Amino acid sequence: MRDKSIAVLAYLLFVLTTATLFLRPAELFIWLADWPIYETLILSTLALTFQSMQGHFCWYYLQRQPITLCVVGLLVAIFTSHFQHVYLGGAIDSTTLFLKTLIYYGLLVTTVNSPSRLRGFMLSVALCSSTMVTLCVLDFFEILDFEFIQHLDEVEGITDENEILTVARMRGTGIFQDPNDLASVIVVTVILCSYFLLDKSLGKMRFAWIVPLVPLIVGLLSTKSRGGLLAFCMSGMTLIIIRYGGKLAIAAAVAGMCLLPLIAGRQTDVDLEDGTGQDRIQLWRDGFAEIKSPDLIFGIGQGTYADVVGLVAHNSYIHAYVELGLVGGTMFFGCFFFAALQLYRMTRIPEGILSEELLRMRPFIVALIVGWGTSLFSLSRCYVVPTYLIFGICAAYLNLIWIHTESGEPLVIWNRVHLIRLVSASACAFSGLYVLTAFMAR
Repeated sequence: MRDKSIAVLAYLLFVLTTATLFLRPAELFIWLADWPIYETLILSTLALTFQSMQGHFCWYYLQRQPITLCVVGLLVAIFTSHFQHVYLGGAIDSTTLFLKTLIYYGLLVTTVNSPSRLRGFMLSVALCSSTMVTLCVLDFFEILDFEFIQHLDEVEGITDENEILTVARMRGTGIFQDPNDLASVIVVTVILCSYFLLDKSLGKMRFAWIVPLVPLIVGLLSTKSRGGLLAFCMSGMTLIIIRYGGKLAIAAAVAGMCLLPLIAGRQTDVDLEDGTGQDRIQLWRDGFAEIKSPDLIFGIGQGTYADVVGLVAHNSYIHAYVELGLVGGTMFFGCFFFAALQLYRMTRIPEGILSEELLRMRPFIVALIVGWGTSLFSLSRCYVVPTYLIFGICAAYLNLIWIHTESGEPLVIWNRVHLIRLVSASACAFSGLYVLTAFMAR
């Protein structure tokens, strides 16, 4: 009974820890500015679950959840990326910083260990994130005024009369102050809200989830984020295809192509030959140029892309390959690779899945991975907590899947075959990104 109570307390503390990522108490209440709330919550959760969490990082379980293995591999790659250059200070600082992210990931897969807890965690993320976005929308349209939310006036160009054209873009709070970051989070929240909206077990109460969807869609359009809109379309199409089939997906795609130019404006104007699109491709080209050297294997060093190129890559995959080399880039790519492989293997389990709720979650988990993976093509977010929140949700879900089968066998076990598959897929991804960049850079 005592162990069960501790586990419940740890789960609740972790939910609160995650809530502070979206609703930062220090911003909402000035008098809490000097309180280390996030640190206190996450360390308290760690103290309660340290022994249990260690189990997820022993070799036996790392083999059975390759997503976790790749996340740990990233920690090693980050250290090595600096150590090979005999930059010990950078190695220690970068490793320590990512270790904090790894702890968050470890706590997620440890505390979210049942279908009901996973559902509850998804509920808390949906509520906290939609609340944050609603506050931002109210501030953006000047319905309310929050001092801790500052939006962005971005220069779009210059008119023939030498007047500067600007566009207002909505920003979030805390770590989501970049409009593109906020757009990515909105896409995730829309998927989570849709999960509860389509839950028939909630009866008529489920239609209450339409309420947060309105400010979320308005917020997505207000960020003016092209990458966010693309992620929204990709995740939406994925959800429709898996849940309803190809015919409805085709109809939705046609409707979207007709409506989006009317309601999204700037976000549908994608020009890769000029403007910001071409600027980012040139950043990718300059990054690839830096690893045509002995740095190809272990990279130029975590956190140094902007130092050598001038700006971050605005592409997490290229960013990881350049800073961490082929080894670290493959580890980052592997998180998506093994998530996709296991989600595919779910459809081939002969005895089926014993939990109806876990089975219903699958289209939404796939949509989360697709949406976040798409958004990372225009953002450098290889090492931040929100990315590993998505990886953690996916890993926790897939851990529950193989537990809730009659055989109790993992969907994927790390071995030489899967190592070869990962390396081959990563080589194709790296080569594809390199060729695409070389072909499109002016």
